Amino acid sequence: MWSWLILSVVFVAFVYVGYPVLLYLLAGSKKHIYPAIKYRGDVSIVLIVCNEDARVAKKIDNLLALNYEGGTKRIIVVDDASTDSTLEILKRYKDDITLVQSEKRLGKANGLNLAMKNVDTELVLMVDCRQELELDVLQHLSSWFTTNEYGAVSGELMFKSEDGNGFSQGMDGYWKYEKFIRSKEAILNSVPGVTGALYMLRTAAFKDLPIDTLLDDVQIPMLAIKQGYRVGFDDRALAWDEPSVSIEREKQRKIRTLSGNYQLLVRFPNWVLPLGHPIWWQFLSHKIARLLAPFVAIGSLLPASFLILEGQWLAVLYTILFVSALLVLPISYALPQVNKIKILKLMTSFLTLNWFCLLAFFHYFSGIRSGSWKK
Repeated sequence: MWSWLILSVVFVAFVYVGYPVLLYLLAGSKKHIYPAIKYRGDVSIVLIVCNEDARVAKKIDNLLALNYEGGTKRIIVVDDASTDSTLEILKRYKDDITLVQSEKRLGKANGLNLAMKNVDTELVLMVDCRQELELDVLQHLSSWFTTNEYGAVSGELMFKSEDGNGFSQGMDGYWKYEKFIRSKEAILNSVPGVTGALYMLRTAAFKDLPIDTLLDDVQIPMLAIKQGYRVGFDDRALAWDEPSVSIEREKQRKIRTLSGNYQLLVRFPNWVLPLGHPIWWQFLSHKIARLLAPFVAIGSLLPASFLILEGQWLAVLYTILFVSALLVLPISYALPQVNKIKILKLMTSFLTLNWFCLLAFFHYFSGIRSGSWKK
């Protein structure tokens, strides 16, 4: 029983601490070296929208204002059968954008397929509607494509305010943790995923997506790597977003993301095998092992229970610490002031994300999944 318990603890520790430490050790003193040569060709920008009348005009203005010293930039917007005034707003920009309309709402993946049929440039910038882009993102991201080495390069998602509640600040801490991992993965080889709000893609690396695809910003770059390209990360290219202050909103977003990881595992099970994908161990460690971690953690209570019956006081101590840690979550909901303590704030976000991971398992395998928009 001790070996079972120890293996469970080691697995969870590796997922959240060991893997980042391993990346740090493997990266050593290597620095993130940015390209010195600028890309000079034409570029396309793709935006998929559905019922975004509150912010689509601001987004188009943001895209039109992006700096670019190369060729021309062409903005392609796909409207996925909006039922509000989004389409009317987009028609006001008819001289500035290429508008593609989907008669039936089929989701973002279908929108990407439609958009890419209209792309005739070597590079395409993928963006979402909600975030505001810094004006030099095109310059930074395109510079990685002056050679044929890269298939995609991700920008960085940043949050505008630290004035939110404890949960939002905890999520900001989580994104800083993610940034560290992605930057080290990029130095070593490739990142197994990009920021859907902002990334540059080599058009030749794109493969049509099944319309029920949940996680296009992982499937697209992973398929690009499979074709022999690298996927990079550029922390100079920034997309600014508001942090989630609502646990319910973050729950919907995160369950969809984690369900997408389950979908990828079902679609491409060989990606977690040594010969199945060039970065199989990064994908396994970063994306898939996190799906298993909460199940392994909860499962560790079983051997601990048997050891307690045998009179093992260390097992008693482990169980007390485990349950005490879990209690932080309901306590933080009942007493929000608890989240003013930094360590408890981070613990709350960590436990919440693992709870979402458990929910995503039942969400995906119960058949509650769709590539359609959630409004």
